[in-house]
Amino acid sequence: NEEENFEYDGLRWLRCSDENPANLNCFNRSANSMPSEVTGRPTYRPTKEKLKERKASGKRRKKIKSTQFQKIRNEGKVSYTVASATKALLEGQALGAECLIVDPPRKGLDDEVMSQLCKPFNPKQPFVESFDYLYESTWNTNFANDVKTLIYVSCGFDALARDCDKLLSGNAGWTLESATGYVLFPGSDHVETLAVFRRRGRR
Repeated sequence: NEEENFEYDGLRWLRCSDENPANLNCFNRSANSMPSEVTGRPTYRPTKEKLKERKASGKRRKKIKSTQFQKIRNEGKVSYTVASATKALLEGQALGAECLIVDPPRKGLDDEVMSQLCKPFNPKQPFVESFDYLYESTWNTNFANDVKTLIYVSCGFDALARDCDKLLSGNAGWTLESATGYVLFPGSDHVETLAVFRRRGRR
């Protein structure tokens, strides 16, 4: 899952979450390959000279401790949380996000994630980027209240059809803008679908 917030001059912040802790390393490699003005992180690209020195000396790169990973993870505008979609959402990861990207397994979205997405927009809920600034009880909070765009990446068409029906038939104001199928594995009959939903009645 990815939650994004954009300003006119670019990316304000990007929060990512996944249950697989091994993905943190991949996330950091991806984030560190992007321009620092986009991510807000310092650039970690070694120079050619340093790479040659390392190769000549036969030294291996030192293992990074988990505490260092934690530090890197929280640097700049981008962050990564090891958590399920439900846990990340209920921890406030989507608060203040204009765009929410979900890529659920074949079974589709978790029930609690779907429940939050189907809640009607609450104009009285303050616009905040952290749950710490909300004074409402957890059960009164709409954790997807600020989301205007939902991008749904699906590997299971039946689940997408079911979730799509719930989103469109609810009173949260979702409309389906587009749905496109992609064959990412040539020679197979597997199709990934990318659906874009927009929300009506938002501030």
